[in-house]
Amino acid sequence: MADKEADIKFMAEPSCEFDVPVGNSTIDPVKERKLLWKLDLCICPLVMSIFLVAYLDRSNLGNAAVAGMPEDIGLVGNQLGNAVSLFYATYVFFEIPFSMLLKKLRPNRLISALIIGFSASITAAGFIKNVAGLYITRLCLGIFESGLFPCLTVLLTTFYKREEQAQRISYLFVSAALSGGFGGLLAFGLIRLDGACGLEGWRWLFIVEGLMSAVVGIATFFFLPNDYETAYFLNEEDKKIMRIRMQLSAQYADIGPFDICEVWKTLRDPKSWLTSFNQISVNICSFGFSTFLPTIIKSFGYDSVKTQLLTVPVYIWASVFYLVIAHLSDRVCMRAVFMTPLCLVTAVGYSMMLGVDVHDRGPLYFATYVCVTGIYCVVGLGVSWNANSHAGYYKRTMAVGLQQTIGNCGGLIAGQIYKSPVNGRYVLGHSVSLATICLAFFGNASMYLLLRYHNSQRDKMSPEKRQQLINSGSYETQGGDFHPDFRYIL
Repeated sequence: MADKEADIKFMAEPSCEFDVPVGNSTIDPVKERKLLWKLDLCICPLVMSIFLVAYLDRSNLGNAAVAGMPEDIGLVGNQLGNAVSLFYATYVFFEIPFSMLLKKLRPNRLISALIIGFSASITAAGFIKNVAGLYITRLCLGIFESGLFPCLTVLLTTFYKREEQAQRISYLFVSAALSGGFGGLLAFGLIRLDGACGLEGWRWLFIVEGLMSAVVGIATFFFLPNDYETAYFLNEEDKKIMRIRMQLSAQYADIGPFDICEVWKTLRDPKSWLTSFNQISVNICSFGFSTFLPTIIKSFGYDSVKTQLLTVPVYIWASVFYLVIAHLSDRVCMRAVFMTPLCLVTAVGYSMMLGVDVHDRGPLYFATYVCVTGIYCVVGLGVSWNANSHAGYYKRTMAVGLQQTIGNCGGLIAGQIYKSPVNGRYVLGHSVSLATICLAFFGNASMYLLLRYHNSQRDKMSPEKRQQLINSGSYETQGGDFHPDFRYIL
């Protein structure tokens, strides 16, 4: 047949050692690379913009705190920390419902509605008069931001294969890291508007960032693809290649109608709870670091203006390092080999902030770079690893939602451990963060051992036993990651 479909080459090789081909179909690698470039150019910049503005709105509380907000609205004691915790109180409650509704409500509609919602919440924060107003806007912000990460993660897994996902999901966390640097620069500029139109500088920070989010929300409605069949930037040949890409993993990635059995399968799977434990452990570090970095650096003895600027290079380093690690992780199809050592690197950073003399500002500032070296890599690769380890659309969706719901409870803890410094040092915050990153080290090592055990058991399985399991009619082995041919990425 001399048409475009004839250009697609058929070979017997899977694209990754963990993918088992269905039939004899796979794709001309040159055409696939061109397709990946198209996906990356049309999906990833928009996804990164969405997460960038979300994290700007989430973490700007730390910038506002060093710009006079507590004094202007009468914050006392640990009310700032309480506001951080309230954000996560609603955030964790709505993550699973939003992620499960993604397919039915369509990604462009649901995600754009969430963005408009949190942009309104953060803009309203620019006009608060008291602590109650701050609490209300943070609760609303938590509701609308809760669906973004699980929905975007699940959406990416419907366009990219398992060995391509860590790098693409890394863009979300790179956006989160860049938001810290960009937020510091933005805060440095906007706080100088103090007094314009009778508003304090920190109010302009909330208002301008809220309006930026609204623009991204409108763009999302028009440009975010719902699936590859309706993507405006794919031609018919691209869609044929995408169908074959999906066919290669169709044995494990069924996207049929919703089945409650997939939810129960997730809840009975030990991997779901182990990855959730790992996530909450490292998220305590992540949320504490991203929210309170300005106040941590200010505690070293820097003034407010210099503090805002000094946050920028820390986040730039985190972004560059994480991009390199995510690329390497996808290239070698491994996660644990990067995650477990980086947990220990972050532990060294927190140990430095606890042990270095409080007057040695240079080494203390360097310690923030050591901390952030591992934080974003471990959080981001953990999300990729979890998504890679669950097959079947609704099982994966539930697993991602569960991991994020439990993991983001770390925000409730992070808001309570970074209280007033003791002799210039956040002893409680750094100590708890050190303990939890060590727990993440042991948790991720355990995850590696568990998945390696399952892979080895399936490798040893005789053809007769394999066929017996498949023919048994068990729902567990009909598809998904419990299928005897499925291999976990380690």
